[in-house]
Amino acid sequence: WIDRQVGDLGTNPLPTFVGKGIQKIFFHRNRLAFIADEQIVLSQPNDYYNFFNVSAITVSDDNPIDITVSDTKPAYIKHVMPLQKGIFMMSDHSQFLLFTESDIYSSKTVRLKKISSYSSDFQIPALDLGTTVMWASTVGVYSKAFEAVIVDDTLPPKVIDQTRVVPEFLPDTLDIAVNNADLGMVTFAKKGETNLFHYKYFDGPDNQRAQAAWFSWSLPGEIQHAVYHDGYLDTVTLQNSQYILSRHEFTTSSDANRTYVLGSGTVGSPQNTARWFELCLDTLKNPHSVSYNSTTKVSTITLGDTGEAWKQFTPISADNYYVGILTGDQAGTILKVDSVSANTATVNNIDLSAFHATNTGALKIALGYKYTSIVEFPTLYVNQGNNVLDLNADLRISGINFEMGVSGPMEFEISSKHSDMDTFTQYES
Repeated sequence: WIDRQVGDLGTNPLPTFVGKGIQKIFFHRNRLAFIADEQIVLSQPNDYYNFFNVSAITVSDDNPIDITVSDTKPAYIKHVMPLQKGIFMMSDHSQFLLFTESDIYSSKTVRLKKISSYSSDFQIPALDLGTTVMWASTVGVYSKAFEAVIVDDTLPPKVIDQTRVVPEFLPDTLDIAVNNADLGMVTFAKKGETNLFHYKYFDGPDNQRAQAAWFSWSLPGEIQHAVYHDGYLDTVTLQNSQYILSRHEFTTSSDANRTYVLGSGTVGSPQNTARWFELCLDTLKNPHSVSYNSTTKVSTITLGDTGEAWKQFTPISADNYYVGILTGDQAGTILKVDSVSANTATVNNIDLSAFHATNTGALKIALGYKYTSIVEFPTLYVNQGNNVLDLNADLRISGINFEMGVSGPMEFEISSKHSDMDTFTQYES
């Protein structure tokens, strides 16, 4: 940092992060800020490497800000989030707000106050949800996700346990947390596991929470990293000793290599009913080449460029791996592969050799894992009016409608938790 210009160690001391480990570095109000243990140190404004006072005999608004957090428990700051109201800071057991009631942000006007006492996990960063803050606590058998609304620096924040409705949903081993405020999505995960845990929310008028839901995804591979980028969730998974980068789309961006057309004519023309559909397979991938053995009647699909090892891809198993046909008379057909090996998959009794990776007029196919969605219904009761439920009735549901939107072929497998009857399967196009 810049050398001291005036005074000495007595009148213009060193910043208090000296000799301590730096926890966080960030910018706030045109100052460079450091967190070191219980210390918060901000540089001079617009002079990011100057941590000394302007004068040794007078107090200036341009002086650095150097404050110590104090609490009844150790208050080593682990997470920091600059907000409109100030700097939101979290220790293992408490939350603090560094703010000012003045238009001038200086050592004379800044205030530090404790605003709540909730536990948090030092491995999981706090998340900015746009107008609120969410963080996770792994204290206990299951994790909790707290959301805080900081309305004013004079009032305590409104903190809600968003996992209260699913108390046994989040495991206590989480170490990944990412979010996208535009999508209204929060994602938690554990490195080395296969599950992603999502919190989807929608805020209506006056910033009131209109809808919210928890759900999970099981990925074909062990999660290594996750990040939201440009409206997509990018994940890195470890599959068969290969690191696979996947993009999860929340608003489908269709292209000719992933869609098939139903109907005749040109897609988008008002004179016909043709439209394209996204091939609904997980880890969707276009192959490199296809060969067919007319003697054995086996099509062998090469999944990656044999000349570049980093483009090769080996499926985990053939149990859940499928081929989707995108063009021709069989567009929309889904075929289960018969076997997989290093960088290949085989399909028996069908000739797919018309595929050519660079010929747009030839057969186009794509491969991926079948999606399996599990929906567990709550117990349903008859409402007798005035929110009085008949808890003793034996309610029989004759049918349930699903609004699936644009999707591929479906298999509905219906089973009972209270009966040993066989699973009923219904097929839908």
